[in-house]
Amino acid sequence: MVNIFPPHIYYIHLRTVAKVLYYHFIRHFSIRRFIVGLLFLVVIVFMTILNILFRLLDEIFFSSYRKIDIREPVYIISNPRSGTTLLHRLMCHDDEKFVHIRLYHTIISAITFFKLVDLFAAIDKKIGQPLERFFKWLDKILFSGWKDVHAAGFNRSEEDEGLYFMSGISPALSLVTPYLYHFRDLYLLDELDERKRERIKKFYKATLQRWMYVLGPDTQFLCKSVMSTGRLMMLRELFPDVKVIYLARNPYEACPSFIKMFSSSWKVISPAIPENSQEYRELANLAVTYYLHFDEQKKYFNAENLITLKYDDLVANPYNSVEKIYQHFKIEMSESFDVKLRHETDQARTYKSKHQYSLAQYGLQKEEIYKALAFVFEAYNFEK
Repeated sequence: MVNIFPPHIYYIHLRTVAKVLYYHFIRHFSIRRFIVGLLFLVVIVFMTILNILFRLLDEIFFSSYRKIDIREPVYIISNPRSGTTLLHRLMCHDDEKFVHIRLYHTIISAITFFKLVDLFAAIDKKIGQPLERFFKWLDKILFSGWKDVHAAGFNRSEEDEGLYFMSGISPALSLVTPYLYHFRDLYLLDELDERKRERIKKFYKATLQRWMYVLGPDTQFLCKSVMSTGRLMMLRELFPDVKVIYLARNPYEACPSFIKMFSSSWKVISPAIPENSQEYRELANLAVTYYLHFDEQKKYFNAENLITLKYDDLVANPYNSVEKIYQHFKIEMSESFDVKLRHETDQARTYKSKHQYSLAQYGLQKEEIYKALAFVFEAYNFEK
């Protein structure tokens, strides 16, 4: 499929799909993993076909999307589990300046599909909203396990990782396989060979133009994208005026929380794998990789295009954190957004996590994390 269609139509990394099937069907065979691998194959094939068909229709009916110029997109980036969802959903309330995507935008990323969704939503509203009730029920079935970790749903504001996942180029593949160490080439897309990077960039830009076509071509794109820590160079090459907000959290807290979230499905897929195994610790390796890569890439950004905030400061005073971002990027805060932000931040301060995670739970020691990331502790004055 990669060779038949140009990247602005679609991109699918078939090698990733083949590797998942190999490790689930042969090398690490079990009935559970066989079923998960089979479901993964069916979903990827079905969604790839739908994406290609709808995106080909875009070329016929909405080809003017190619003329859209993406100006000063804003990306909230960090290691996973470092406050990006909180900050993103606060800033999404500034709908006079920013537009954002929802989860369904990333699954089938085509203008024609979005138009159909709007049509069916309008019909659904007139007949008592049975479709809306169905998808709310489906949200509960599919995302209930993430309820207290990361509230998700097809119509909720979300990051762009679903796009990369469907294309087989995301470390979020851990959601379907516990053997992430076989897919380390997906951690840093910045380090792929130039040909692959160029294809992915063309695919991503064409997708973002499609999103902006329906969301508002004259607005700014706001996105949270934790795995895009490994794509910072690509983002900068695509959008030289990109604005990046980086949230830094103490690795002693971020790493186990990251592991917990992205291994949540393993209790079903591979319940025999212990939490202190290589499989779980590989997620910590991914987290360390991202801390290192951001430290390497941040020097290539102009100071006015990058702001770094601490997770603890965001949680303690979310209003003040958003205010700092607006001041740094010279964005005027409207009165209406100021009112919304004060209301939302008052609610955000009342949130307390119900979960406690530890490095020891996953066979990790503070000493090894500190040795790998001493510069992070020094830079942000984290407790050692």
